[in-house]
Amino acid sequence: MELAFRNARVVTAVDSFIGSVLVRDGKIVAVDPGPSCVGEDLEGDVLMPGVIDLHTDNLEKHFFPRPNIDWDPVSAAVTHDGCCLSVGVTTVFDSLSIGSFNSAASRNHDNLTRLADGLAQASDGDLLKADHKLHWRCETPADDLPSRLETFAQHPLTAMFSLMDHTPGQRQYRNLEKYLANWRADGMTQDAVDQRMAEIRDRQSRNADRHRKLVADIAAACGAPLASHDDEDAAHIDTAADLGASVAEFPVTLEAARQARERGMIIVMGGPNLIRGGSYSGNVPAAELAHAGLLDAFASDYVPRSLIECAFALTRPEFDWSLARAVATVTAGPARAAQLADRGVIEPGRRADFLRVRVRGDLPVVREVWVEGERRA
Repeated sequence: MELAFRNARVVTAVDSFIGSVLVRDGKIVAVDPGPSCVGEDLEGDVLMPGVIDLHTDNLEKHFFPRPNIDWDPVSAAVTHDGCCLSVGVTTVFDSLSIGSFNSAASRNHDNLTRLADGLAQASDGDLLKADHKLHWRCETPADDLPSRLETFAQHPLTAMFSLMDHTPGQRQYRNLEKYLANWRADGMTQDAVDQRMAEIRDRQSRNADRHRKLVADIAAACGAPLASHDDEDAAHIDTAADLGASVAEFPVTLEAARQARERGMIIVMGGPNLIRGGSYSGNVPAAELAHAGLLDAFASDYVPRSLIECAFALTRPEFDWSLARAVATVTAGPARAAQLADRGVIEPGRRADFLRVRVRGDLPVVREVWVEGERRA
């Protein structure tokens, strides 16, 4: 099957220009600047690679649309897929937490199994329009991480692992008093707070170091990239890099980001951090890392729509990034982090995952989506 576009503002890895693109059998075969008489007229709209989301929790929202109300997992996967595709995400790393630090029902063992298997069933049944993969978020202090990881790592959609440690007083929750104030606001007594913190710190001291090594070994055995989550300082980065982590996901300080660059890691920030103007936890703003040259990619975290907005927000005067450089943070950058050499760039030989985008005011609007050369939205 052949597909052609003309009069598009084509965004390549290094440039953007008015030109044409030819696709055959789901692959890009030609990219040419200048006018053409062949193909669909895109009327000057942006033609960019499909967005790659390395980390989204969005699937859980559709599985548990309200507290204690679960939904059919295959149906939830289909709905989630449609939401992602509508905002231009053509490759989705569904991020599920093993050994979760919180008590969300969607993160217990049985529901994780239902979520992962429902996603696989939807994928195998050709019910999904985007390409879905699993990113296992591994809470290293958890007592049950080894037994659960052994099962989930073998899942056919497994494609990425990350090292997490949400112990209060460090990393994402390094402002301990602010964190504990939430417990007290929920009615916990000081004795209860102290007891709970003692239990959490005990789990961390017993488990975190050896579980980090376990996750790293399993990721290496699976041939999957390893990320380190919410690093706070140079020591956190060095520990992760020494274990083989190649991605620094959501570093919470400028120091950590600088050390990640020094260690050759790919620096990924949350899309909502940039679009909302900062981190909800008070951590380093993504904008600060962008200005410092310490930003390679975005992940949506909890708002898939944020990624397409990030790609265009970075072209505003306060950043003054080229469109090609900005778009790469949601396409080529994530592809490199995920070790996906077949997508993320518009050039001959790559997958024909495309978005047609028109900017209305300050907002980019996704008008059409193609996955492997097939129109999907």
